[in-house]
Amino acid sequence: MKTPAGLLREVVRVAEEMREALDLADLAERLRAYKASLAYSYCFTTWASLMVGFPLAFTALMFSPWLPAMSEAWHVLLVATLGTGMALAFVLTYYVLARLGATDLLGARWVSVAWSLSFALPYAIAYGFLAAINAWSYAPVAWYPAGGVAFVSVGLTVERALVRRRFLLARPFLFAGASALLASAPVLYLASLPVPCEYRLLPPGAPTAWSWEAGSLSAMLLAGALNLIICFAAAIYTLLTAERVVFGHGAR
Repeated sequence: MKTPAGLLREVVRVAEEMREALDLADLAERLRAYKASLAYSYCFTTWASLMVGFPLAFTALMFSPWLPAMSEAWHVLLVATLGTGMALAFVLTYYVLARLGATDLLGARWVSVAWSLSFALPYAIAYGFLAAINAWSYAPVAWYPAGGVAFVSVGLTVERALVRRRFLLARPFLFAGASALLASAPVLYLASLPVPCEYRLLPPGAPTAWSWEAGSLSAMLLAGALNLIICFAAAIYTLLTAERVVFGHGAR
């Protein structure tokens, strides 16, 4: 039979083991939250790279010596380029989150539904509206305010739930979405300016390679630049707060 001193040592040992087990479980939760913060930081880099890279590649082709070979179909190529960029940006951004386990943190089916609808509906409504009123001069930039609405929607649903569970300390989607909507005002205004422009290839007197509106072209480039800046800021904001999840007031 153990002495009182032996029983006390046993109780102390068990208490220490329980405390270590609780600390380990808490650390595991913190690391999951840290991983989620990193995933959200990466997804902004993925989104901006694809959403801006494809239009920039198309713009480079517009001013390239290869333009005459596609001069009859450049409008179709524009729509195809923007559509491909949007589709890949959505799929790969979600893939990054899923691959790093950020989509499983809440353990609910509504997360994938909310994510899908948050992106699908704004873009479908935006381009459906342009088709209905035949305002295709806004087509090169309609993705920008639509993306802002999508980000805000994710911020008010999935992101909000993650913050409540302390898996996220930042609100990057809400920040990026609100910033994009505010920045959409000068983009849409620039796209509305009916200033025609033409592009000709040498030699002098050669036929016009293409004609467009300078406002739409400039607005597309401005939207891309603002998208890069805002997504960069959101990614850095999320990355800088990720450390607090482990070493500060993180998930519990």
